[in-house]
Amino acid sequence: MSPPPSTSNVPRVPRGGSLRERHRSMDRDHPAHSRHRRFSAHIVARRESMFERGASLDASIRRPSLASVAERGNWGNRWEFLLSCVGLSVGIGNVWRFPYLAYQNGGGAFLIPYIIMLALAGKPMYFLELAIGQFGGVGPIALWNCCPVMKGVGCAMVTVSLIVCIYYNVIMSYTLHYMGASLAAEVPWAKCDPEWANMDTCYVRGATNVNHSDPESAHTTVHRETASLQYWERKVLALSSGIEDLGPIKWDLALCLFISWCIVVLCLVKGIKTSGKVVYFAATFPYVILLTLLVTGLMQPGAIDGVLFFILPTWSKLLDIQVWRAAAGQMFFSLSVSMGGLIMYSSYNDFRNNVYRDALVVSVLDTVTSIISGMVTFSILGAMATDLGVPIDQVVKEGPGLAFVAYPEALLRLPCPQFWSVLFFLMLFVLGLDSEFALLENVLTSISDEFTWLRNHKLIFCVVTACFCYLVGLPCVTHGGNYVLTLMDVYGGGVGVVFIAIAECIGLLWIYGLGRISSDLEFMLGNRPNAYWRITWSFLAPVILMMIFLYSLVFHVPLRYEEYLYPNWANMIGWALACVSMLQIPIWAVLMVWKQPAGSLKEKLQMSARSTAEWGPSDTSLRSEWIAFTQKNVPGTLLSEQRKDCNNSTPINVGDKLGEAL
Repeated sequence: MSPPPSTSNVPRVPRGGSLRERHRSMDRDHPAHSRHRRFSAHIVARRESMFERGASLDASIRRPSLASVAERGNWGNRWEFLLSCVGLSVGIGNVWRFPYLAYQNGGGAFLIPYIIMLALAGKPMYFLELAIGQFGGVGPIALWNCCPVMKGVGCAMVTVSLIVCIYYNVIMSYTLHYMGASLAAEVPWAKCDPEWANMDTCYVRGATNVNHSDPESAHTTVHRETASLQYWERKVLALSSGIEDLGPIKWDLALCLFISWCIVVLCLVKGIKTSGKVVYFAATFPYVILLTLLVTGLMQPGAIDGVLFFILPTWSKLLDIQVWRAAAGQMFFSLSVSMGGLIMYSSYNDFRNNVYRDALVVSVLDTVTSIISGMVTFSILGAMATDLGVPIDQVVKEGPGLAFVAYPEALLRLPCPQFWSVLFFLMLFVLGLDSEFALLENVLTSISDEFTWLRNHKLIFCVVTACFCYLVGLPCVTHGGNYVLTLMDVYGGGVGVVFIAIAECIGLLWIYGLGRISSDLEFMLGNRPNAYWRITWSFLAPVILMMIFLYSLVFHVPLRYEEYLYPNWANMIGWALACVSMLQIPIWAVLMVWKQPAGSLKEKLQMSARSTAEWGPSDTSLRSEWIAFTQKNVPGTLLSEQRKDCNNSTPINVGDKLGEAL
């Protein structure tokens, strides 16, 4: 990462006067400094100019007030942004969600679609969101000043973030439960305890005195289960027979969930300034633990068979559209694309930050982390299959609890498993904390940008939101709570995100225009996106995602949890949850078209598709230059309306093109 510009020859900023006046004074003496000013100063100046000229927001999406932006904060340095993106993208989804989806969908048969989806949709959209967020300097709702008719995409992103927030913290509560249990003299899954184990089927790998004393037992029809599996299902979850039987709340998990939310709120009280400091530890510590478990796992007998199952595909499964949909959902979930968090994070950047480099580093690191996590998990599964004498795909029940079965098994192989267990589950909690920061901050920031008076009640707003999420999340910590969590994960965090990504591509690349996007990024970064980015943005990503989404609708398979088949009413609830976010896109589109002042429907559609006077670079000193640059680099642009430059009252024609050809 390139060092920040030297400040040794820059005079001290004169004290007194408005922030904009102080920056203008410095710019007159040192013009070069204007390109490297703090983002917050750019935005504050921009808001001041808006208030001075009494800008009307009736036909546009409201932007934050001057006071709200002043309290919004900014990154202390570029490393905080990069590590925060690492923390957001490299999270529990890599260690918990990726291995169980890979196991559920045939190992290598899932890995191949995942890598293809990553190359054709994931990485391009990751770069696009970081770049456009940095360019506009606003959150995921105000971003759609570039195309008001698609405002619903931003609202849907915030809704998905809220849904994922709720069940994501439930998973974090599991890690707190395991962390507390690991403080005992012996980790509880190191033995079959009659308090929770089925003594007829429970066994401990490598134990000298197992429950099956009969040497023929390994070849009988009795289905043996590891102590770690039974501890997870019988002790931690007390899993019921199905979603019809939720049962009472498990108060130990409810307490862990409460503690988890308290930690999240405490870390977010000061917003981005707090979370930016936490990530120095949170984004780097997990790799030490994962690499330790990888080395330990690969040394076990049968581990290579598990790794080969993970790498080599079952070719027939590649024809199953559900595998491709699962790969697409995991790709978005892992990278946190189309959830708004990336746009929110990059909006705090300096306008000239090399966001391309950051996007490349984080997306590659995310993929590497997923593969390492997969190799750790499948090496353990291979060793378990060797012990049991069964195929790898039958060694444990498939489902979201896989990580809480396989990883504890691996920890038993380490010296002093209590110490390593505490570190590992602390790592999982920290991974989740990174992502939870971004998801909840995205919700708080976006809502506060719309209702700016909430900026004066940051703590109360944060606490009330956390309390709401805690109460809604309580059904996930009942005896049947894991069925509820799986329902929310598949529909709320999977199906809905794919649909939002499709709408995001349509809004940015087809309506606002590929040419405009390319021109904006060239103006900001100095280089025009190459053919790979333009082709994947405008054609491959939206078309592939549309095909997967539509095909999965036509050939929809009811949801399953291990061997349990969800009833129809539960699937309907899942689709209703997905529609809470998806339907916001057409609803807001209708509202934005209806509120336009033009007479005919055609004119209303045209006006709602044009970017508003609010849209432009976050650095307002570059606005006139950007307008001239756009008109020069996007020939044939449809001139739509007269706008005024934020820095003067001279009318300037700004073109808006409804589509761009490659």
